[in-house]
Amino acid sequence: MRTPSVASLALLLPALAAADPRIVTTTEGLAALAREVAGGRARVESLSRGVQDPHFVDANPILAVKLRDADLLVDVGLELEVGWLPPLVTQSRNARIQPGGPARLTAASAIQVLDVPTGVVDRSRGDLHAGGNPHFLTDPRRALQVAAAIAERLAALDPGGADAYRGNLAAFRARIDAAIPRWQAALAPVKGRKLITQHRTLPYFLAWTGLESAGELEPKPGVPPPPAHLADLVQVARREGVKAIVLENYYDRRSADVVARHAGAKVVQIPGDVGGEPGVGGYEQYIGVLVDRIAGTAR
Repeated sequence: MRTPSVASLALLLPALAAADPRIVTTTEGLAALAREVAGGRARVESLSRGVQDPHFVDANPILAVKLRDADLLVDVGLELEVGWLPPLVTQSRNARIQPGGPARLTAASAIQVLDVPTGVVDRSRGDLHAGGNPHFLTDPRRALQVAAAIAERLAALDPGGADAYRGNLAAFRARIDAAIPRWQAALAPVKGRKLITQHRTLPYFLAWTGLESAGELEPKPGVPPPPAHLADLVQVARREGVKAIVLENYYDRRSADVVARHAGAKVVQIPGDVGGEPGVGGYEQYIGVLVDRIAGTAR
């Protein structure tokens, strides 16, 4: 996908070249990255909360009002928000944030996508994302790429703040680059181990950390697990030495408890995003909690 240059965007956005732009994101994770880049120069608001499953957000008209005045909309893309964002964008009547608009940034355009399906994608395969897996902010390397894309779009939106945005990005990058070796060291005892997740939310985290997947509680994306599937997973977990059943805290954990109990594994609940539980107010805290919880299965 071609990304417009900063210069071309500046020509498209002459009326928005004032400081204090208003940024609206679809998730708290994106909002956290936008705040890191914007510092105090822009207002940032998320349409969803970290305790929510981002696939299923109520398309409340109040959210359309927030979008009406947005100077920049940052969405995840890859059909994560397909069930609720399009009607809100239409209702907002904000021409700049319509798909392809100069004030619309789809974060997935900044990263290399995993899990792109092959063959026919239809309902028989569950809620499969045709463009690939949208849960890429669990990999801090990709989060930095998204933050860089936000910084460049803000530089076009607010040229007077371009140096500040790029400086904030550099500071954030330095912190993440320093944290990555610590996170990887914490996970070293479990590297190469396999885990089971509720939904396929962690492929980017697994690719970054060297962990592996032994399967999902959902037989297909978005499909509740029947007893036969859980029984099969118990056998898989025993055979593969799975010690952790990992699921976000917005999921019902009863199926995870069943598999864990019969397989001799632990249920590990994690926040689904920034803001997903108390004390997870920023991106670094979010990744730190994921690392700590999963590393803890080695003890």
